[in-house]
Amino acid sequence: MKRKALIIGGGMLGIWLIAAIVLARTNCAWYGSQTERDTRYAAFVGCMVRVGNHWVPRAELRTEQ
Repeated sequence: MKRKALIIGGGMLGIWLIAAIVLARTNCAWYGSQTERDTRYAAFVGCMVRVGNHWVPRAELRTEQ
């Protein structure tokens, strides 16, 4: 019984993780289309925005402008 609960819990955690990644990538792409900027999603960093010749995290964009 505990084994089934562990498998189900692990499966639900995996589904939640995949959904969160898809949502973050979609949000990054949407931000790029709304602001007409080049964006990309980087693992462990998040949404990156091209500023000049380099990429900066979207969260730090205000300090670069």
